[in-house]
Amino acid sequence: MPDRTPLPSTPAALRRGAALFDEGRFWDAHEAWEEAWLEEEGEVRLLLQGLIQVAAGYHKATVQLQPNGCVKLLCSGLDKLTPLQAGFLGVPLARFVPEVQRTLSEARRWQSGELPSFPRDLLPRLALGA
Repeated sequence: MPDRTPLPSTPAALRRGAALFDEGRFWDAHEAWEEAWLEEEGEVRLLLQGLIQVAAGYHKATVQLQPNGCVKLLCSGLDKLTPLQAGFLGVPLARFVPEVQRTLSEARRWQSGELPSFPRDLLPRLALGA
């Protein structure tokens, strides 16, 4: 992949989006990251796109109550995040990716009708400021 160094504005957008994500404001997090995603390339762009898709998946689960969209977006996001280095740009992917995988499993149970709703208590946090 091309250059792994983010543009100067990207770390702030990443932190802003992570704070919104951790507040459960998934659509707002998606929007914060999308600004940076439009300007980036390579692995930085891939990281942002993966986070955007995961946030959109959780928005589908918690606001729109759409299990199919949730599963599809979580899968797409994980496909992008999984190959990246564990702490890429300070994002704790070694912890975050397995947590998203766990919610994906539960989202699939919700999709199949095995669960009545998405288990919000399993929503992961990015905790970039921690």
